[in-house]
Amino acid sequence: MQDDFHDLDDSAEEEGYGRRRSHAKMKRESAELLELGRALVLLPQERLDRLALPEQVAEAVRLGRTISAHGALKRQLKYIGKLLRQIDAGPIRSALDDIKNESAEAARRQHRIEQWRDRLIAEGDEAVNALVGEFPGADRQLFRKLVRGAREEREQAKPPRHARQLFQEIRHLLADAAAAPE
Repeated sequence: MQDDFHDLDDSAEEEGYGRRRSHAKMKRESAELLELGRALVLLPQERLDRLALPEQVAEAVRLGRTISAHGALKRQLKYIGKLLRQIDAGPIRSALDDIKNESAEAARRQHRIEQWRDRLIAEGDEAVNALVGEFPGADRQLFRKLVRGAREEREQAKPPRHARQLFQEIRHLLADAAAAPE
């Protein structure tokens, strides 16, 4: 009799009846979806528009963006999390990750431009030669002129007009280099 009971228990597990998600796993998934909802609410509108959200989720996110009261916002975020549990949130996570990666890449480009600008101003012709060596399409005379102007502005505590121009030229140079086939 006891063996029959164990056999029934084993067959139920084989058929998937005995398997349930643990409470801790469900809470973890719920917390992840809540954070996904918070990220959606905090996302800038133009990036949010790029996501293909289901209408009900999109409407809940739009409403969440207008709420300023802490308790009400918390309830709305829980509601968004509930809606996300009812759909496959994988594509939304992937799209958000892509957006974050785009932002990180833009920040890296920005830092690289700033580093080149600062290096050019600090080192002068030596850095201009290095820039032209790395980017053969760079106009050496233009960069030398902008570097001289930026250095003079810095020494005389003038507004950084040449430094801004230098930044713009470096940005164009890096963008052209990125667009050019290797």
